[in-house]
Amino acid sequence: MDDEVVALAARAVSRDAPCPGCGCTSSRVHGRYRRRLADLAVAGRKVVIGLLVRRFLCGTPECGRRTFVEQVEGLTERFARRTPVLRRTLERLALALAGRPAARLAAHLSIPTSPNSLLRLLGKLPDKNLGTAPRVLGVDDFAFKKGHVYGTILMDMETGERVDVLPDRTADTLIGWLRDHPDVEIVCRDRASAYAEAVRTVCPDATQVADRFHLWKNLCEAVEKCVGEHRKCLAEPTEDTTADTTVVKAGTAADDVPEPVEGLRAIKRRERHAAVHALYDKGVQIEVIAKALGLDRKTVRRYAHAATPEDASLGTGSRRYGQIHAYSSYLYRRWNEGCTDAARLHAEITELGYLGSKRTVRRHLEQIRASGKPAPEKPKELTVRKATWLITAHPDKIDESSALKRKQLLSLCPELDAAADCVRIFARMMTERRGSELDDWLTRAENTGLKPLRSLARGLRKDFDAVSAGLTLEWSSGKVEGNVNRVKRIKRDGYGRAGFDLLRRQILLAD
Repeated sequence: MDDEVVALAARAVSRDAPCPGCGCTSSRVHGRYRRRLADLAVAGRKVVIGLLVRRFLCGTPECGRRTFVEQVEGLTERFARRTPVLRRTLERLALALAGRPAARLAAHLSIPTSPNSLLRLLGKLPDKNLGTAPRVLGVDDFAFKKGHVYGTILMDMETGERVDVLPDRTADTLIGWLRDHPDVEIVCRDRASAYAEAVRTVCPDATQVADRFHLWKNLCEAVEKCVGEHRKCLAEPTEDTTADTTVVKAGTAADDVPEPVEGLRAIKRRERHAAVHALYDKGVQIEVIAKALGLDRKTVRRYAHAATPEDASLGTGSRRYGQIHAYSSYLYRRWNEGCTDAARLHAEITELGYLGSKRTVRRHLEQIRASGKPAPEKPKELTVRKATWLITAHPDKIDESSALKRKQLLSLCPELDAAADCVRIFARMMTERRGSELDDWLTRAENTGLKPLRSLARGLRKDFDAVSAGLTLEWSSGKVEGNVNRVKRIKRDGYGRAGFDLLRRQILLAD
């Protein structure tokens, strides 16, 4: 023993050993040699075992082995330089942290090894053996590289066990997996058409369940588009605005209203909308259009479902653009003081905690600059995001001030009042599992006259059975979504450099 290493000398004392080829016991010794085995550390010191082993002669003529080395159960394995307990420990480290991070931790634990050795240990692990297919299967996609390459994770929803990982999210790959495991009875999924097509092809009798989280998310997005279409209703009425509205209606001050200037963003949006509809109106699939135009499927879907280019932009603003409204009062006060330089204003609010760009500040002040009028002393308008939250939030979760704003907003805009009514009915139907009322709700949403709600209703009708089951049955994709977040953590730990085989083993085998 020294400050770094504990060396142990040992030898086997049994008189005979079984042959690994034929199983017959032999006591004829051919020779001896010493094996060096690494073991778990003791008191911060590396442990090395010098084990003296014997090579025996096999006396069975039919056996293909002439000699064999004795093995000590629980201590040695063929050709191994580590004890089984150390090997299992390194495998756990490699599954949790992959190569370099696991090697750094192992060195700290006084069991030094290399990243490549850890990756080789992972490669030798047996693949997950799936006996029978799960009765309730959860399916969802995750990104290897967001916006470009996606995979699919499969889970047993009854046990929460990860079943398999597929290299893409196409229908053909899932069809092949389902043909090898045809005993699936219930499939929990989001509203992706590829997964729905695969299940209908291989398991037509299986019950498909649309995830309630995604249904609620789709409804909130539709409501946000409705609010965007009725943005004028968000302004709080004042005496000045009432007078200005009266003058404009009389036709005496129409010249004061600035004409909107079309920028590069609007031109690009209009061109994309025309290109997508030129193919979509002919019946071309969204996935084919995405490959032809070099766009993401979600972008193509948004343009395809938008009646006008302006509709495609509703509800797609970034969160940082929403953050600027918290600094509107400061910006308007500085504007009225004579500071109209967007770069300087951006520097000032950055010191106050703003994280957005100069471009966002410039766009926020465009309307005031074009009007030629002083900025309002205090913003008199709800943001689209805030108004959407007021409509979709649970009534018990908002304070009295927010409840009053919600009441005023809905009293000023009958269209948003109808949308809020749809949200209330859908929330009750979702929480109380009243899937039988779905058809009546779809009719109500279509009768509101709001394009986003009608578009949502059309999409839900195409997937009516799965949506109805999602609003009726207890199953949902919550467990799968949690594991998708876990995959993101694994990717971050590996700096996004793990290949599919390594990532798949970490997803399936790590604790």
